[in-house]
Amino acid sequence: MSNVLAELIASFGERLVVAEIDAAGLRIFEIRVDDLGTPYLTRRAAAKWPTLTASGEQILDAVRGLARELVPAEEADPFVVLLGAGGAEQEACLRALTQWRPSAQVVEAPGTPVEGLLRDLIADSPLRQAYDLIVARERAKDGRLELVGRHLFDPGAKPGTTAQVTVTCTDAGGMLLAVSAWTGPLQPSGLLSVDHAPLAPGRHSLRAVLERPGVVRFPGIPGLQPDTRPWAEVTATVPARLRPPAGPAHLVCAIETAGTAAELEARCHWAGCLLDVLDERCHDPRPQVSIVGYGTHVFGIKHPNHALPNVAVWSASPARARIALESLEPTEPTYPNAAQLEDVLAETSTRLLPQPADTRTALLTIGARPPHPARSGLDRVPPCPARYDWPDLLRELEQRHDLRSAVICDTLPTSPSSPWHRLGSAALCQVDAVNVDELTIRLGLVLPSSAALVLPFVSQNEDFGDRP
Repeated sequence: MSNVLAELIASFGERLVVAEIDAAGLRIFEIRVDDLGTPYLTRRAAAKWPTLTASGEQILDAVRGLARELVPAEEADPFVVLLGAGGAEQEACLRALTQWRPSAQVVEAPGTPVEGLLRDLIADSPLRQAYDLIVARERAKDGRLELVGRHLFDPGAKPGTTAQVTVTCTDAGGMLLAVSAWTGPLQPSGLLSVDHAPLAPGRHSLRAVLERPGVVRFPGIPGLQPDTRPWAEVTATVPARLRPPAGPAHLVCAIETAGTAAELEARCHWAGCLLDVLDERCHDPRPQVSIVGYGTHVFGIKHPNHALPNVAVWSASPARARIALESLEPTEPTYPNAAQLEDVLAETSTRLLPQPADTRTALLTIGARPPHPARSGLDRVPPCPARYDWPDLLRELEQRHDLRSAVICDTLPTSPSSPWHRLGSAALCQVDAVNVDELTIRLGLVLPSSAALVLPFVSQNEDFGDRP
């Protein structure tokens, strides 16, 4: 009996239903797997014979009703009946279940505590998905940190399997051991656990033990405690680099001028704060800054006015950029729902072509209106007069110049499909709530005061099946 159930628990697809019939009554259990591939048991029904009435035919009808509700009719979902006792009630119950599912496997199980047995078999079942330790690694091309999965356990691994992994702790406060389940080579399904390990800085060889599906232990680490922070908060603390970046930095500030004087002043305020931080912290080499003002397109006239963005200054010092910033003046919004931000991306792409390859490039957009599309869509926003395709332009900048892009907008978007989310991939802030220090770090312009990782670090040369 145990072997039959163990094989089914290891191989069932959507769910496995088990009915237990004994001297006391009928119990129906269901086993499913969660999004992380971990099986779990649920008791769906429990009925004693008196509650099903004493007559065999009445029991037959009552059990048929339970079966229709709880036992899947699909043959793909396995169904097992464990018969623990004989008698009129038991025979009527068995007849009702097998009539509903003729393919049911019936197994004699006298005196067996089924619920405990199922829980034991689930705890001893093999993994359905691979388990990895999430670590940070430097990218070969530019030294920026990326999160990858360091292999721990393969699908099919049994409880008690151990794995050894060597990582480096860079923070005096220790590091987080985050275990993720993977459904495929590039598809992490989610976090199994995150624990804080109070280890000293340096290299550590860690032993991981698969206790059961869904539980990985790291014995030998005293003081290991669960970490309850949101994962987004953890990843936000990961610095762009551990080592000072090579080459100069270039920040392009694109500022929408369409609006009132007060609106433009609020936008320019944050650009000025960012310039002050760069001027104070970055000296060798000193970053270059470009200031570009942009407004709205004019529609509804015979000859469209396709005015170019106002490049107030290009590739200048933060001090000169400060002066250029103050030269921007508010302009009349000539279209309410979009601005010529796609023109800014085109102008930026052209001007960055002669830039040295090792330059760290960042784009900070500050405005109220998103870019125009290249073609009319369901939102009825008219296309860019020059037919610029802003997603293509942004993608080209990212691929050619490793661009980081952030946005400070007047009002945060409510729609997840808003262009602001794509343009603000490094950071998306509202104009009245900006953390300038964090913004410079997110844009890769400044390293945090302590470029230490809360996650384990592995070098690029340590290639042991990392999954990106």
